[in-house]
Amino acid sequence: MEYGLYVDYEWCSGCHACELACKQEHDLKTDEWGIRVVERTYRGKEKVVVEYVPIPTDFCDFCMPRVRQGKKPACVHHCMTQCMNFGPLEEMARLAAMKKKTVVWGRTF
Repeated sequence: MEYGLYVDYEWCSGCHACELACKQEHDLKTDEWGIRVVERTYRGKEKVVVEYVPIPTDFCDFCMPRVRQGKKPACVHHCMTQCMNFGPLEEMARLAAMKKKTVVWGRTF
């Protein structure tokens, strides 16, 4: 089945809760990340804009053991702003199509 991890980065605050939850869930080392929040800064029309985008790494397995138990991936469950979602890839793509600043990371399991 194809799954998608949806991020509405317009609302990501850069709190790094997703990173910490992933590290704890997978017992990752200090220099390892399953998901990494990347900061993007650029000059907008009227001001400098800072955006945060959580990006899955090679360590990310979409928390499939949790998903098989009917739970959300750790990063989605612990997202402070609830800007992340998880589910069938087509459903996540539909969510992304309705918003301006989103990304969907897809994977087949």
